[in-house]
Parts: sequence; C-alpha cells; structure tokens
Amino acid sequence: LMKAKESFFAVMSHEMRTPLTACIGMAEVLRDTTVLDDRQQECVDAVVSNGESMLLLINGILDYSKMESGKLELEFAPFSLRDVVEQAASVLQVKAEEKGLQLVLSVHPEVPSQCVGDARRLKRVLLNLLSNAVKFTHEGMVSICCGVDRDREWFTVDVQDTGIGLSAAALQRLFQPFAQADSSTTRRYGGTGLGLVISQRLARRMHGELSAASSGAGLGC
Repeated sequence: LMKAKESFFAVMSHEMRTPLTACIGMAEVLRDTTVLDDRQQECVDAVVSNGESMLLLINGILDYSKMESGKLELEFAPFSLRDVVEQAASVLQVKAEEKGLQLVLSVHPEVPSQCVGDARRLKRVLLNLLSNAVKFTHEGMVSICCGVDRDREWFTVDVQDTGIGLSAAALQRLFQPFAQADSSTTRRYGGTGLGLVISQRLARRMHGELSAASSGAGLGC
C-alpha cells in the first residue's frame, strides 16, 4: 500500500508540476519582455507568485510521501545562504506588498558566503515559514534574519512577524500533521496543516531544528 501511495503521489505531482512550471515560465517571459502598465504588471506578478506557492505545496506533498516511506534523498552541494534567503523573500514580496506589509531581510556579517547542503529544500522550508508569516499578518512587518550560532556551529534563520500569534495550546499542536490553530483558522485562511510538519522534518533531516515561539494570541510569532 505504501509503495502504491508513493507511486501515486510521484505521478500526480509530475503531472501537475509540468504544466504549472510552464505557466510560471511563460508569465516570467511576459513580465521580462513586454512593456506592461502598472495593473498588468501586478497581475503577472500575482500569477508568478501564486504559481510558485502552488508549486511549493505540490513539492511538499511529494516530499511528505517520501519521508513517510523513508526514501527522501537530500543533496549536498555548495550554495550561498544569502542567495537562498533573498530568493525566498522575493517570492513573497508581491503578497507582502499587496497586504501593505514591510518585508525586511538582514544577514549577519559572520554568516559564511558558502554553505554545504540541500539549497532547494532549505528554500522550501523558508518559503513555507515566510508564506505563513505573510498569510497570518494583517499589518506591520515580516522579517527574516540570518545569523550564526557559534556554540553549535550552525547558521540560524529567524522569521518573525507582527501577526495574529498563537496560544500556548496551538503551539503544542503546531507541528502535528493536518493540524491548524483551530477550526476557525482553517475556515478563514485555508491550508492543509502539512507545511510546518514537512518543514520540521526537512530541517531535522538536514541536521538542523525548527521551532516556534509566540507571545500569545494576537501578539505575533
């Protein structure tokens, strides 16, 4: 049954990713090669941004299936942490601007110019965190800060927001599959409840950790 489920997810994700990637590519060509007015530019940017968000969801579901079957393989190659963070932030820039939010990025000078690991899946984790921060923030800002933990010889990435925050009870179930803060959150904001679960498991597979903190409901994360 597990093998059949994995094959199903693999085939379905491929069938969905191929046309979606083509749509995103054509929208990017249109944006980069055509003179557009402001409204047209906003529409094309929205197509690209939402298409990339959908692609993130599809890839996440496939990764979840692979992790469940123990067949997820990570890449280990040099990459620029700054580039990965900037790319992730740029994907959410349009959505943040549409909501009137300030998206702030900072990288500590001690962060190495090159790291070794799976840049593609690190970007997926960052996109999920930033997407949640923008989704649940209605005013103020979302920030992403890169630093260095000298004691553990890790680099750190902190995503903070001035959004709706989480209660202590919601924090306890935050990383449970298909869990949302409460039923009203699901009705209002949507989502599968898988994004943070996948992100935490990816972080651990990459020998890292993912955690969350909040001052309480209504006080941001």
